Amino acid sequence: MGAIRVALFTFFLAVLILGCGSAAHYERSLLVMDTVVSLSAFGDGGKEAVEESEAWLREFDALASPHGEGSEAARLAEMAGKGYVKLHPEVYRMLELSQEYSRRTEGAWDVTAGALAELWGIGTDHERIPSPEEIEKAKGLVGWRHLLLRPEDGSAMLEMPGMSLSLGGIAKGFAVDRVRQIYEKHGVRSGLINMGSSSMYAVGQKDDHSWRIGLRHPRKEGDGVYLAVIPLKDQALSTSGDYERFMERAGKRYPHIMDPATGYPADSGVMSVTIVVDGSHPEAGALSDLLTTAVFVLGPEKGRALLDSLPEEIRGCILCGDYGVRTSHGLSEKMELLGEEFHLADGE
Repeated sequence: MGAIRVALFTFFLAVLILGCGSAAHYERSLLVMDTVVSLSAFGDGGKEAVEESEAWLREFDALASPHGEGSEAARLAEMAGKGYVKLHPEVYRMLELSQEYSRRTEGAWDVTAGALAELWGIGTDHERIPSPEEIEKAKGLVGWRHLLLRPEDGSAMLEMPGMSLSLGGIAKGFAVDRVRQIYEKHGVRSGLINMGSSSMYAVGQKDDHSWRIGLRHPRKEGDGVYLAVIPLKDQALSTSGDYERFMERAGKRYPHIMDPATGYPADSGVMSVTIVVDGSHPEAGALSDLLTTAVFVLGPEKGRALLDSLPEEIRGCILCGDYGVRTSHGLSEKMELLGEEFHLADGE
């Protein structure tokens, strides 16, 4: 799911804290899914929620990893072109949701892009620009229609030998949703579930204020350097950008986000995409996560059209290469743009 680049977190948490009050605070950081996860919970039940969440995340990490004994993704790749594989219900649901949004995005989101991600290797120690022949060959092993699901027994099959999954664009958001359920079970009403700062969920609010999340500036680093600040309360937020994992060759930046239609890293004129989904949606985290990839691949015009077609509890912010910001469903009214170079690019 990509190499860890702690210095290039998608966003720095700018949390407004006016005092801890009397509520107990439980916090734990752990390394899973190739990223640093931070779990924070306030009040009664917080300790139990954090401990159970950590145990679940470690189990899920083993299931969703692209490699390793017991990995569902590895089993599917091994059996590609041979037959169906009975999957853990959590992994099957991830694939089911993926297929639904592959249809909605006309393949801009495609969980079967594993061959392309492996070929380019962006963010790993074997990143390179492949030959056109290699790209065409790998592209032939990508296609969401070749992922077959069998709901009667929760099994799946990759139709062509050599196919593999790339779960990095949904797994963290999916994990956010499951951890949120654990928090709810233990009665946690305030907390932050932060999956490596690329996907998160704000539970309730902090000391009578919304959690304030700072979106990272796409071309500057350091504390206090943000694109915008967005308040969150019972909402999921995910961001994908060309500054998270990328490689540069001859002055050109290649992001880790693959365009399944071309076989190349996405080159859509977008620097970053942020999606906010209200907690009223039971899979807010997974949706926010996969939609950042889809919109990034689609680009400003088609991406904005996709967002406008979705329910109002799903809001988006697209940062274009000219520092123009396009938003949907009133997100511009809630976020605070920072820096003179950023400007709203349309009617939002």
